[in-house]
Amino acid sequence: MNKELAAYMKIEGTVSGAFNFFINGMVAALIYHKADSVAVDALSLAIDLLSTCMGICILTGLFSNASLRRTKTMGILTGGSVLARFLGRLFRHSVLFGVFFGVVTAAAVFAFTTSSLTLLGIREIPFGVYIAVKCIFCALLGGGITGLELYAGMIKS
Repeated sequence: MNKELAAYMKIEGTVSGAFNFFINGMVAALIYHKADSVAVDALSLAIDLLSTCMGICILTGLFSNASLRRTKTMGILTGGSVLARFLGRLFRHSVLFGVFFGVVTAAAVFAFTTSSLTLLGIREIPFGVYIAVKCIFCALLGGGITGLELYAGMIKS
């Protein structure tokens, strides 16, 4: 991969991270705006993580697909590992790619978060902490998944 493609992916990932930071933070603030604390039991956390991860991954997949078509960079990388070619084929169906990675990400984060919070005995967290953690998580997820989707879309399958 050359420097121009790496810079393109970095810019797109940064923009996506910033977009997800603000949009998901505002949505979460609107949902919980009158609460002093937010429940983080297993069910609440599962619903929150699944909806957040699926939404980010699906929407980012559609926007990444459009960006690759606009810049005419879809399928310009050849070769790659078996995993890279699998991701390239999966990305041809952007919604399916988003659903797959949304579920995988939500399951991984849910397992880690639920076990950590259960061990610490935390059932609810203050509103401000929840919004801060949610904004940072969404920014990292949005930027990371954008980079993965752009790379997968650039692989010729």
